[in-house]
Amino acid sequence: MMELRHFRYFIAVAEELHFTRAAARLNIAAPTLSHQIRALESILGAKLLTRKTRTAVALTQAGKRFLDEARATLMQADHAALVVRRAARGEVGNLAIGYLFSASCSGTLSSAIMEFHAVHPEVSFQLRKLQPFTLYAAMADGLIDVAFTRATDRYPAGLVGMTIERLPLFLAIPAGHRLAARKQVSVDELGTEEFVSTSVAMEVGLWGDIAGTIAKTATPRIAARADDVFSVLNLVSAGIGISVVSEALGRLAIPGVVYRKLTGCSQQAEFAVVYRRNEDAPVVQAFISQMRAKTLGA
Repeated sequence: MMELRHFRYFIAVAEELHFTRAAARLNIAAPTLSHQIRALESILGAKLLTRKTRTAVALTQAGKRFLDEARATLMQADHAALVVRRAARGEVGNLAIGYLFSASCSGTLSSAIMEFHAVHPEVSFQLRKLQPFTLYAAMADGLIDVAFTRATDRYPAGLVGMTIERLPLFLAIPAGHRLAARKQVSVDELGTEEFVSTSVAMEVGLWGDIAGTIAKTATPRIAARADDVFSVLNLVSAGIGISVVSEALGRLAIPGVVYRKLTGCSQQAEFAVVYRRNEDAPVVQAFISQMRAKTLGA
């Protein structure tokens, strides 16, 4: 059976046109090299070399053609080995990232991709904007590799979350609202307000503690709920109620909405990168390592 070493041996002889010099170049004995070339010719059923002297040779026409093919084959084999080694180091491949819109507004997601791409330029990225529960399902199904989402005390089985960002909370307020003229608003002043919120599950994670603070004096009144932040802010703009958002969302310019810092509470909007506990893909491991190093260095 023909092996890559046969190609290397033949190329050395074809380039040196001398068995002794080729053997020295390959660091093997000349008789061993001569035996290997005869074995190659037997496998191919063709004469590749003709002897001019005991050690000097010339290429046959078949040998000249085979030399081109042998060089191309070795080049492809070396390339394949390089690709595999780089893939094992996480330098090539594809990274599928799921994210919540609110987790992307601060620039952490885009900067993470930019920094990783600078070191791993041959890694391609796929981004998918998802809702929290579809995001976790996508991870379980292998549709995404990592997720940028809100941090929580507990993640689904098999997943690990690493908190990467903590942001102050703001209020989104209708422009004509009585609180809109304030520079900041205390949580103690919200007992009589009506709120626009996301779904119940998302609401608990984002401002459950604030709702608990308000509940000391009155039960928080939810005037409306929406599935996404744009819908929430449009309802705020329409005067349906106010909403609690992260500082990053306060950068969104929505007509009729103003943002004011929320004071009087220690809670922050926490965001995390979530990944599979037993992740074995090198490119994903490399990305998580980058995020961990950045978080520890922050």
